Amino acid sequence: MKQFIWTIYFTGLVLQCFGQTVKNEFYERIYLQTDKQLYLAGESIHLKVLTVDPELIPIVFSKIVYAELVDSVQAHIQIKMALSHGIGKGVMQIPSDLPTGVYRLIAYTQFMRNEGSGVFFEKMIGVVNTFQPDYYPREQQVDTENYPAAGRQSGYMTLFPDKTIYSNREHGELTITGLPDNIHSLSVSITGKEMFAVDKTDQGLPQQMKPPQPTVFTGEYLPEYEGHIITGKIINNQTGQEATNNLLLTTGLSFPGKELRFFPGQNTETGLVRFFTSGITGTKEVATIVYYEDKKYRLDVISPFVTYFSPQKMPVIHIDSADYDQLLARSVALQVSHYFMDNPNDTPVGQGSMMKLIPTNSYLLDEYTRFTTMREVFTEFISNARFRRRSGKWELSLLVKEGYRVDFGNDPLVLLDGAPVSDHELIYHYDPLSVEQINIYNEQYHFGGRIIEGIIELKTYRGLLQDLNFDKSTQITPYEGPQTYQQPEIPDYSIANNRMIRMPDRRHTLLWEPDIQTDGQSTIRVPFNTSDLTGDYQATVEGITKDGQVVFSTTSLKVEQKK
Repeated sequence: MKQFIWTIYFTGLVLQCFGQTVKNEFYERIYLQTDKQLYLAGESIHLKVLTVDPELIPIVFSKIVYAELVDSVQAHIQIKMALSHGIGKGVMQIPSDLPTGVYRLIAYTQFMRNEGSGVFFEKMIGVVNTFQPDYYPREQQVDTENYPAAGRQSGYMTLFPDKTIYSNREHGELTITGLPDNIHSLSVSITGKEMFAVDKTDQGLPQQMKPPQPTVFTGEYLPEYEGHIITGKIINNQTGQEATNNLLLTTGLSFPGKELRFFPGQNTETGLVRFFTSGITGTKEVATIVYYEDKKYRLDVISPFVTYFSPQKMPVIHIDSADYDQLLARSVALQVSHYFMDNPNDTPVGQGSMMKLIPTNSYLLDEYTRFTTMREVFTEFISNARFRRRSGKWELSLLVKEGYRVDFGNDPLVLLDGAPVSDHELIYHYDPLSVEQINIYNEQYHFGGRIIEGIIELKTYRGLLQDLNFDKSTQITPYEGPQTYQQPEIPDYSIANNRMIRMPDRRHTLLWEPDIQTDGQSTIRVPFNTSDLTGDYQATVEGITKDGQVVFSTTSLKVEQKK
């Protein structure tokens, strides 16, 4: 209830501030970094994002950033990244069937969409698909005029390794000097040197922040200042069209599982329904429900991404035949890495919930005599809940406290493994031997304008909603929430025994540290470890200060086969 009140208060405040054309008001921008600029199909793009204002001053506002890898028009990869203190990290797994070409890496927040896509962050990313025959080198030299060169730097910051030539599986160290004492964020990477630049712009430095665009804040794109806002629309099951009585219908959304994570819907006059979630990450099933007597309606979750963008003419990748051997070695290394490692991009599912409630009573059914019907279970063990016959159907009612009064309420929230169940006859006919625990919450709760007369929560042994067939008012679909980034594990070759491990190490990215802490020091040292992959590498340090100044520097190093 407290969270709901603050949501309404903040939404009203934003609408009051932005209900007219915005002039010299608050704007949000994205500053994005990647570990490199040219990838093979099947590799991962590691990203770091920061929220800043148009002057590059770091700000903390939105909690979610959206990133899409787009060809000239359509997105091929879409991810959500959670932000903490205005900083987020994520990974895009490039499909192995993505064609060779130059792609647009576009990032934005929902709040930025009020100004239009013209203010989104955009960066060119090259992909070479060595699994498809059309990637083969062409007899054409790449134009390198005005392309970024190694050794660039901004300000007085410098970057240098402890030596210029390393052997494979060797422990090394980068030294960064001249760092200002007000660093807000700093990242360091070491990757194989690119065969060619993707385009002629200086991709190492952030683009000029887009100037504010005159806009009217209508409330269509609310700022996600607390967490991810899931949006849906109510559909008439009989006609397949959007419901016309949206404001009269109540909805709910939950994430089935062991934890109680239920979110009420907030209806809008535009026909959409919003769910203000928090603490939700990873890929998980989501259950939506529309409470209506004859199960006439359902709620479909809609994508929060833009997906289609204004067409743009894209550069063409021309591969020099001299780079064929390097591409082949890198492709083989990629396939070896995938073969020997588990999926590194799985992200855990967040267990946060806006409903931090303690059950009034909790019943572990194995501690009681097991009955064969749910009616017997409720009759014999659960004194404050019961099945009642109304209008020819069985419904659950719960003894609920309303101030000093205690009475049976007729509208409890019933959950099975976290999924809402509006047709209580499904519970009446459910096999009680599949149920491990029943929790009772006998307080009255107010969510999204709806009064919930207590909660009855049933948990099965497997927690997988087994053997329950929902009616059409309930939809259960997979949903990909914001990522929880996991730092790639890298062997430490400062330990002699690790250098003898027979597991192949074919990393093309030797180092990706997106969140280096300087603690105000002007000089820091960053350790790294080379892999079995030899060749030329480029080290890059990139960051931003609290007053919006960019720090950037690159240098080169080489890895040779150990003799």
